[in-house]
Amino acid sequence: MNKATRKGFGVFLVLALFAIAGAYIVLFKGNTSAIDEDYFYVRQNESYEQMRANLVQHSIVKNIQTFDIVAMQMNLSSDFKPGRYKIPKGLSNIELVQKLRQGKWEKVVIKIPIEMTRKELLDYLSKNLEPDRDEIVRALNGDWVKQNGFTSENKWCIFLPDHYYFNWATTADMLVRRFENEYNSFWIESRLSKAKQLGMTTKEVTILASIVDGEAIHVDEMPIIAGLYINRLKKGQRLQSDPTVLYAVGGEGRRRVLYDDLRRAHPYNTYINVGLPPGPIFVPDKRAVDAVLNPTSHNFIFMCARPDGSFRHNFTSSLAQHNKNAAEYRKSLDKKGVKR
Repeated sequence: MNKATRKGFGVFLVLALFAIAGAYIVLFKGNTSAIDEDYFYVRQNESYEQMRANLVQHSIVKNIQTFDIVAMQMNLSSDFKPGRYKIPKGLSNIELVQKLRQGKWEKVVIKIPIEMTRKELLDYLSKNLEPDRDEIVRALNGDWVKQNGFTSENKWCIFLPDHYYFNWATTADMLVRRFENEYNSFWIESRLSKAKQLGMTTKEVTILASIVDGEAIHVDEMPIIAGLYINRLKKGQRLQSDPTVLYAVGGEGRRRVLYDDLRRAHPYNTYINVGLPPGPIFVPDKRAVDAVLNPTSHNFIFMCARPDGSFRHNFTSSLAQHNKNAAEYRKSLDKKGVKR
């Protein structure tokens, strides 16, 4: 090898080393910074340009030029997934692009507790998932309601307490469809059969369960309370449930129902209206649903909270005895100074 050849080979080797180093920097060198926010969010229907701008705006990518090279080669502009992403410091361009392409987003745990009100539910879902409150309301008012035998009120039956895992970038329609599917999955054949034996629809069972849940502090009383209300329904008697009255007057959480409350005209006031209210008063405990499906057999049609502060009830089939129980309970509230 002559001198000129050796010199040319040396130049080639240097250039090759530079090319390798450059390729390493572009592909494998850490290019993400630590960010103040816990997550990076990619919204549904977000354009690639918007997503890229957000990477820059939030200072996630340190060198946008090298990121652009990898993103272009891996066709990220037409193949990235919406969601909530955890992006640690020091990810390489290729790792970041693969994460966005493969949709390696972090799940959102949606925890629906018992006795959650409609307002609380809408506020919670809109706070923790992409759709805003108005979008969720529109989805809840969609064609699915009538198509699946629901009404504007009993559609709220689809929400049952549990832990649900979601992609943050779930659309409002997908969100509602998911809860409807979960509701249908809950109603396995054995539950459907028991509802049929009671002569009730799944919606009616869920509505009654919300009332049972509203009355019962102790789970072991749920089947007794369920049996009491079923007795009243069979007799054509008004349910006369205090939780439905408090729902009607917006007084959930109050300990005392006033006489004026009982006279308030409202579809949910079961002191005025015969039968079940048109929808659940809140998200019922699943144990209350099963209590309605497996009620205790008895002849009770009256119940009243005990005056001893145990949050248990006295049950009876006698109006005279019930009036005595009610008088004792009112007296205990008077002694404690409970006016509402």
